[in-house]
Amino acid sequence: MRGGMMAACALVAVGMAGSALAQDVIADRRAGLRGLGQGMEAVAAAVQSRGDTRALVPRIEAMSAFIQTLPNLVPTASLTPPQPQGTNPGQTRALAAIDADRAGFQTRATAMVAAFATLKTAAESGSISPDLLRSTGGTCGACHQQFRAR
Repeated sequence: MRGGMMAACALVAVGMAGSALAQDVIADRRAGLRGLGQGMEAVAAAVQSRGDTRALVPRIEAMSAFIQTLPNLVPTASLTPPQPQGTNPGQTRALAAIDADRAGFQTRATAMVAAFATLKTAAESGSISPDLLRSTGGTCGACHQQFRAR
């Protein structure tokens, strides 16, 4: 009886720790995705102003580094149907379609890394074309269409 109680307590503790870890992963993912959005806004502002884009290189590198980690930041436990705003601290717009097509999700992430490599090369030359910015944004959007709730 005593051993069973200890085992039950251990399972509850592991479950609580797993839930906390999933929340940390969700928070990390949200922060990284927010950073991606801010980074793309900075690139867009530089393109619109026809400014020198060399200063954006470290930011683009950081965006690429985050995207490389993204597939690992989407644990199965975080793929729940969206809840009404503010009702669930683990609320996420990541769709269960990610689990149904993990290979496709990884392919989208790999395509984004390649898009960021092209963007970085252009930034290093001091100029990013509006067409390249649209193309990079389209690569981001392709993942959103398939794997993110609106």
